Amino acid sequence: MRCGAISPVIIFLIFLSPGAQAGQLGPGMGPMHITGQTPLHTLRLDVVPTRHDILGIGQWEIYVFNSLTNRWNATDHYLLDIEILQNIVGATVGMSKGTELGITVPFISFSGGCLDRLITDFHNRFGLGQTGRTNYPFNSMQVSLIGESGDSVVIIDNNDRETILDDISLFARSRIYHGEGWLKSLIFTALLRFPTASEREYNGSGGIDGAFSISSFHRIEHLFLYTTLGYGIYGSGSLIGLDIRPYQWTLFAALEIPAGKNISVIIQQLSNSGATLDFYEFSRPTHELTLGVKQYVSQHIMLEYGIIENLFSFRNSIDFGLNFSIIYRP
Repeated sequence: MRCGAISPVIIFLIFLSPGAQAGQLGPGMGPMHITGQTPLHTLRLDVVPTRHDILGIGQWEIYVFNSLTNRWNATDHYLLDIEILQNIVGATVGMSKGTELGITVPFISFSGGCLDRLITDFHNRFGLGQTGRTNYPFNSMQVSLIGESGDSVVIIDNNDRETILDDISLFARSRIYHGEGWLKSLIFTALLRFPTASEREYNGSGGIDGAFSISSFHRIEHLFLYTTLGYGIYGSGSLIGLDIRPYQWTLFAALEIPAGKNISVIIQQLSNSGATLDFYEFSRPTHELTLGVKQYVSQHIMLEYGIIENLFSFRNSIDFGLNFSIIYRP
């Protein structure tokens, strides 16, 4: 995997549309489309922050969501040193008044990446600890579980650098409330994820996962507030030899600050309940903060890009991440 790799689909879409004009997605651009990036959440169904609007009958959009995240932690119980590039290709179509259906097809690339030196230099510059990072080669890849005897069970190493198809998801979204006051809309989303991933122990949940969420959209003067409360149920009780929690709560909030006619700054927080039943830090909730920008580059194309961080619980989440996404709606 090359650092900063951009999908050819993105390049195609950028040239598909004429010069920049005002967007067509209505007031408020919506939250950034980033699922939970913690190591175990990436491998199973996760509630996605959704748009505040519903497509009209016959209207459609396609999109590519990209995230590049560095995951690092070394303890007496496990070693986590990997970068993951996640590319989610999806499409949504309006089916009836206030209802739409969609599909997402994710691809995941595992590698040692290229962010290790950048992160190490950043930590040194601001006097932050390295938590053992410099004891291992830069841009290498290994995920291991360490047993009570001290023996290491290697799950992923440098031989596993590859791009694989992950589990495909179907979803339906329906507007259950629309108003003109402070609360503009409520949207119900139902998701199903199917075990289409490659038959590898660390990839996919191995069963059919289901989830639902309620999302709200508020306007406060010139600001926009988005919230989502979600709940997921998982069809497999184990993953890479760990007992996985059979359910997951998701709490999401985002604040959109318009910075111009066609651009907004987004600050959002995504929290998920712990992924495992009893495996140290991974049994605790995760909290991921994203700071980014959404921007219309034409009448039909919107870009979003930003950085992902973890401010509260460092050991069970990513170290640092970047995201870049594009949405095309004719």
